Amino acid sequence: MQAIQEGVEDISMIGQFGVGFYSAYLVADKVTVVTKHNDDEQYIWESEAGGHFTIQRDVSGESLGRGTKIILHMKEEQTDFLKERTIKDLVKKHSQFIQYPINLQITKEEEVEEEGEKEEVKEGEAKVEEVD
Repeated sequence: MQAIQEGVEDISMIGQFGVGFYSAYLVADKVTVVTKHNDDEQYIWESEAGGHFTIQRDVSGESLGRGTKIILHMKEEQTDFLKERTIKDLVKKHSQFIQYPINLQITKEEEVEEEGEKEEVKEGEAKVEEVD
């Protein structure tokens, strides 16, 4: 009852989208869902957890072909959830009985030295780097 008195809009949003989906706002300030059905146009649903959301036709030109992409705009204090191991463990723990495949697209960034910054290493000499 207290939840209803404090935020009727939040309750209606939970009713429309479910507690599981709504829990995304524990780690994200904003959620964007891009979705496309075979026989329909592509749409973008966005919300910043205040109970309001927008739905608009996607005119970005980046077509999914078919399916759904969910983008969580993470809160700064929740970035630990972006670690590959954490994501895999959470998906495995909470989705082990889902009959549909869940694909994680993992992108890794690697720092590359500028051409002028390379240290020369003579043949037969080992280059030792400090590791954090």
